[in-house]
Amino acid sequence: MSNKQSQTVNITLPKALLKEIDAIAKRDYTSRSDIIRQTLLHRIRAQKQQTSVDEWGDDGDWTTLVDFREINANGVPVRDVVHAIEEIIAEK
Repeated sequence: MSNKQSQTVNITLPKALLKEIDAIAKRDYTSRSDIIRQTLLHRIRAQKQQTSVDEWGDDGDWTTLVDFREINANGVPVRDVVHAIEEIIAEK
């Protein structure tokens, strides 16, 4: 995400927190920067809306349709993703 609208910043974090961030990033197949950026964005949006922020960094108003980690903890084959989406569509 390097362009004229972004800037690199240095922050200091406790090692234990960084370890947790890295674990979440690995679990969610994303980067450390994305986890930190998303968390900050949720917090800022919640403050602008004057809502409380829950332990996930948002106001708690969300629904998980499919937790792909339950399908295969080592990764998700495309056929499993397609099957899960087809099940969601069939339920509606």
